[in-house]
Amino acid sequence: MKLNDKKLMLIEWVDSHSSRGWQDINTIEEKAIPLYCRSVGWLIKETGHCKVIVPHISGEENRDIMLQGCGDMVIPTKAIMKVSILKVD
Repeated sequence: MKLNDKKLMLIEWVDSHSSRGWQDINTIEEKAIPLYCRSVGWLIKETGHCKVIVPHISGEENRDIMLQGCGDMVIPTKAIMKVSILKVD
């Protein structure tokens, strides 16, 4: 795999969240919105169900080291609100 074949992207998405311990119902109702998230990484895989991005890549310039990624994240397609392709110089 060559890194220059991959797109660097910003993904805006929503996630579930919860609180700790007992709370009154009014407080729970006030927090009843999805958690807005933003993630940046190289698009490693895309299916109809998800996008897989990796923010950290190593080994691209090293002949003796296999291309590796760290911090991979699988984001469900249903949770994605917006995708922006970032320019790489």
